[in-house]
Parts: sequence; structure tokens; C-alpha cells
Amino acid sequence: MKRIHVLTTIGLIFVFTGIFLMPSESPLLATIYVLAGYLFSIKEVSKYTSWYQFLVVFFSAAILGLSLEKNFQHFPLLTVATVVAAGGSILRIVFFRVFTHTRYAWFEPLMFASAILLYLGANVFFSYGWQGWTFPLLVIFFQGILTFGVLKDNKQLRGFNFGGDRIATGKEAPSFELPDQEGCLVSLMEYVGKRNLLLIFVRGDWCPGCHMMLRTYERDRKKFQTKDILVMAIGPDPVGVNRDMVLKLDLDFKVLSDAGQRTAMQYGVQLAEYENDFAEKYEAGIPLPASFLIDKKGLVQYVSRPDRVGEFLDPRTIFPIIDNLTY
Repeated sequence: MKRIHVLTTIGLIFVFTGIFLMPSESPLLATIYVLAGYLFSIKEVSKYTSWYQFLVVFFSAAILGLSLEKNFQHFPLLTVATVVAAGGSILRIVFFRVFTHTRYAWFEPLMFASAILLYLGANVFFSYGWQGWTFPLLVIFFQGILTFGVLKDNKQLRGFNFGGDRIATGKEAPSFELPDQEGCLVSLMEYVGKRNLLLIFVRGDWCPGCHMMLRTYERDRKKFQTKDILVMAIGPDPVGVNRDMVLKLDLDFKVLSDAGQRTAMQYGVQLAEYENDFAEKYEAGIPLPASFLIDKKGLVQYVSRPDRVGEFLDPRTIFPIIDNLTY
């Protein structure tokens, strides 16, 4: 974590200010501060996707509910509602290796419906005044918007035609020459006859799921190195954006800039038409999260499953493939 999480830290300060004000004669002001803290912290989650941010989001959601329930002697339904809404907003990112981009699409709608029921039950059975109706609703409303975005994203990714030009195993990998995060040109031909390559296509710096993918591959990077596999990512962002992403995610492998997405098109993992209010807009559409294992001969030996967009390649899955190669 080489960059300061400015908004998240500001949010945490707001939350602690609200906690300080809770015992005072300004409970409304305390709730306003805590809500501001929640909004600041969750706004930055897609930028860094760090445990610091995840914890601040959950902490601020819990304190928001407690700021409204502190004088009541009953089960904190409103607090549970805000925490459930927060979970529905970020748990897919927190446990992205399990969820990926498209698995368990029912999760966000279930969390949203649960948060709504808890919120309504709390306000019907207990009296919180207009504050109980207003403040938690903002957290739940945000989760509702995010749920709609996730379902829309899921539908578009699953609707992509993975046939046709998609690269199959045993075929020669399409050549490319792209600039890395330092602006240095990197060519596939540099590694033919020398290294096995694991190419990871990502959707861009805006994509929190892609951040988690890159973090996971970074943790497994040394395992891949033991089999002479070089990990390399390819994304649609320009060099400068990739440089910042490498720094903030603390990556130790190259991220190549495929600004025109020609390489993504060659590999058959480019979605020409894509609509997502949370996504960065690219003229050429957007690449799909996919992975390709290329051997030293330049042949594709493994392709991530098309029915699991964003599938992680477990080292235990592909190591036997490398071990069985004859050069």
C-alpha cells in the first residue's frame, strides 16, 4: 500500500468525530458525520481495494446504525440493516476469488432485499423518528444501485459469444508489441524460446474486481516463477494510469497498455459494446477478464473458462500442464 487512502482516512476521521459527538446534545450532527464517513470511505473502495478500506466501510456502517439506536434497549435491527447493506456493496470485492465477476449473481439482490426488510422492520416496530427512515436509506439506496449495476454487468459478460475467434489451446498465440507501465515496448516474441507466459487481461484501473485479480496473482507470482512462468497483465488504460495502478497495488510484474484493444480483439476477449455506469468509458468497448498460458514455443496451453469470466488460474491447475510439456 504505497499510496495514502485520502478519502477513506477522511471518512474515518468523520466517523470518530461522530462517535465523539454521540454522547453530547448533538446526536443528529453525530449521525450526519458518521454517514459522511461511510460515503467517503465507500467512494474510494474501487480505487485501492484494500483491507483498510473494507474495515472502515463496515465500521462506519455499524456506527451509523448505533448512532440512531444508542438509547434503545432492543435488538439493533437498524444497525444490522446498515451492515448488511454495506456487505452487499463490497463483499463481492472482498472475496473476489470466490465470487469472480459472474458467480453467485443472487448474492447482491439477496443482501439488498434483506437490508430493506430489516430497515422496514426496525422502523415499524421501533420509533427512530425521521432520522431512522432517512439516514440508513441512503446506505441501502446506494447498495440498490450497485446491485442493479452488478446484475447488468453479469448479463453482459455472460451474453458474450466466446466462440468464433477465441484462441483455443494448442494454437499459436497472437503476437503483440505493447508499452509497459514505464513506456518500454514489450513483445511476445521476446519470450518465445525463453519463458512461459501467463497473460491476464483486465478491464482497467476502474475495475475493483480486476484489482483483486492482480493482487492475487501477485501473491502467487513466486509460485509461477518456480515453473518459469512470467505473469503479465494487459489492460485498456494508457501508460500513466497503469503506472499508478502498479504503484498503488504494489505489483511486481508488468502491466501493458492495450489502449486500442487490438490485442484483446486478437485474443477474442473484447466486448465491442458495453454499458456500465460505474465503468470507465473506452471508445473501443472493453476487454473481458481472461487468462492465457503460453508456453516457450509460443503456443497457448491453457485458457480461462468462458463460462467463468474472471476465473482465477490456480497454480495447482496449470502446473501439471507445464510439467507435461516437452520442448
